[in-house]
Amino acid sequence: MFRLMALLALVAVCALAAPFNSIDEVPAEYKELIPEQAKDFVTGLTDEDKKVLKEVAANYANYKTPQEAIDALKEKSPALAEKAEKLHAFLQEKVNALGPDAKAFVEEVIAEARKIHAAIIAGNKPSLEELKAKALEGFKLYKALSDDAKADLEKHFPITASVFKNEKFQELAKKYIKTDA
Repeated sequence: MFRLMALLALVAVCALAAPFNSIDEVPAEYKELIPEQAKDFVTGLTDEDKKVLKEVAANYANYKTPQEAIDALKEKSPALAEKAEKLHAFLQEKVNALGPDAKAFVEEVIAEARKIHAAIIAGNKPSLEELKAKALEGFKLYKALSDDAKADLEKHFPITASVFKNEKFQELAKKYIKTDA
């Protein structure tokens, strides 16, 4: 049961942060939901691009804003930074299209997912307990959203919404909310 919770936490983090090295690593049920811009970015990465991304991600804690990370990327690979800026602008446009509650939720989840993804890339894999806590925290935030905010989230971020709407994920999260709360 504990392994299943960890797996669901990892799925949630991956779906939220989209930290895939290859489009082939994305579960089939999510592939069709991934925006073309994200697919193009991931499939267009060279081995050198991946290396540069890992170097920049290893210094995640040093960047106060996404723009600072992009600036660091520019120093190492202007072409990759240009691609990253386009993807970031696309993501930001989707975030900005959300209502206030859904937007706050997405910004919180993205920030946490980026931290976890950067830690993994830097070689500091989170423990099972840390992943469980993050998944539980995300579920609590999602559960607190209004129906309108959930619909807004589903419209603009279908992968994120599908993870939190997943019945197995909900059952496990409810169990842990009852025992941990």
